Amino acid sequence: MTRPLLDELDRRLIGALHLAPRATWDDIGEILAADASTLKRRYDRLHEARMVRVIGQADWGIHSTAMPVHVFLDITGESPLAVLHRLRGLPHLQLLAQISGDYPLYAVVHAPSEAATSEAIDRMFSVPGVRRVNALPALSTLRRGRTWDPQFLTDTERAELLKLAGARPEGTATATPPAKPLSEAERGVVAELLRDSRASAASVSRATGLATSTAHRVVRRVLDEGWVKPRLEIVSEWLGFQTAFILRLRVAPGATPEVMHRIDQLPQTRLAAHVASDMPVLATGLVTDRSALARFVDAELARIPGLLGVSVAVMLAEPRRYWLDRDLTAGLGTFHAPALL
Repeated sequence: MTRPLLDELDRRLIGALHLAPRATWDDIGEILAADASTLKRRYDRLHEARMVRVIGQADWGIHSTAMPVHVFLDITGESPLAVLHRLRGLPHLQLLAQISGDYPLYAVVHAPSEAATSEAIDRMFSVPGVRRVNALPALSTLRRGRTWDPQFLTDTERAELLKLAGARPEGTATATPPAKPLSEAERGVVAELLRDSRASAASVSRATGLATSTAHRVVRRVLDEGWVKPRLEIVSEWLGFQTAFILRLRVAPGATPEVMHRIDQLPQTRLAAHVASDMPVLATGLVTDRSALARFVDAELARIPGLLGVSVAVMLAEPRRYWLDRDLTAGLGTFHAPALL
C-alpha cells in the first residue's frame, strides 16, 4: 500500500470529518470554500488508500453491562511484539499497544459483562510470555477518542462544523442500556452504522432489507438517541502525528473530577478515565512528536492544580485502536465491532 501524499485541502478535509463525520460534501464544501465533488474524490482516494474510515462509536449500554478495564502487562522470556501478536487472538480487546516504561504492553478490555471481563483478563495470564497483569477497572470515562481534533481548521470553520453536526459534549460514558430493548430493525441499522457511519439510508436499506423510508427513520433515531456516534479513524502517523502517549496521574484527595475536566479540555487528549488505582486518572493522547509531548507535559499539565505526580509512557506500536486493526504500512484493517447485547 502506497502512503497517500497529502496537501492542505486533504488535511482540512480530514479536520472537517473529525468534527462532522456524516456531513454531506455540499455542506462541508460550503464551510471549507471547496468544490463538493472534489472533496468526495479526495475522501474516496484516502479511503481506498486505507488511511481514513468513518466507523460508529457504539454507546456502551448496547454492547456491555460492564465498564472497560485498562490492563498493563509485564512479560518474560519473549519480545513484547511476540506477546502482543498472541494477545490479538483474545476476545473483547478494544485496544492493544506496545509502550515504554515498566509494563511493556497495554490493552483495554471491554467485554459484554463483568463475568466476561473476568474471563478475558484471566485468559491473559495463560498467554505464553505474560508474567504479570495489572488490571485497572475504569470507574468513569469522561472522554473517548471521537472528539480528538487535529486542529487543521480556523475557529470559525470549526464552530460551523460543530453546529452542522449538532455536536454535544460527550459527557461521562456509562454502560446504561437503552430504556427498552432495540428492535430487530434498530439492531440491523446499528450494525450497519458501526461498520460505516457515512452510510446513506438507501445503502442501509439495501443491507438490512428495510424499506428506504423505514431505514431513513430508524437511522435518524439511532443517531439521535446516541446509540451510535459517527467517528473518523485515521492512520495518524501518515498525518504527521507520530507520538501517542499514556499518562497516569496522581492527584490530591478530592481533585480527581477537576483534573479530569481540565484534561478533557486539552486538544491533545483522546481519553480521560478515572480508574481504580493509587494513580486514579489515566489519559491517552496524540501529538506530532516527542518534543511536542515534552511541551505538553511541561506546559499544559503543569498548569493543572491538584496534580501530585505524572507517569508518562509513549506508545511504541499500536496495532489496534478502538476495535480497529491498523498497520503503518498497510493502513487501516479489520474492524472488530463489539457484538450487540
